[in-house]
Amino acid sequence: MVVKTKFDALVKLKKLDVDKLTREIIKQNGKIAKANQELIALNEEFNKIEYPKSGNFSMITQIKMMQNALLNQINLKKEEIKFLENQKNLLNAQLKDKEIEYEKMKYLQGEEIKKIINKLKKEEAKNMDEIALMLFKGQK
Repeated sequence: MVVKTKFDALVKLKKLDVDKLTREIIKQNGKIAKANQELIALNEEFNKIEYPKSGNFSMITQIKMMQNALLNQINLKKEEIKFLENQKNLLNAQLKDKEIEYEKMKYLQGEEIKKIINKLKKEEAKNMDEIALMLFKGQK
């Protein structure tokens, strides 16, 4: 027996909200992982830079400029990761709120179903009493 309540649509909407935020968090985790991989690659590239043992001053300044550019990229990537982590934390907070709302609606739906089932049981018991009374009167 399927019991329909006034909370069915709300429960479905709240579940959709929770699922949507869960997908967004998964996407955010992917972005964070990608940014971390890029940071690792930048760090590896930075660590591969070697100063020449001999050469002119302009070559050393070029290497130093390249090193500074990589350091700037590394710092930007770190800031991007912090930003992505903050966004993920906000999404997690929103998810927690949406999950609480969803659980409230599910609880209210469950309570409504219990009320409906109890009402049906009372009606059934009343009908059974009436049938028993009619059968009892019919046997006399």
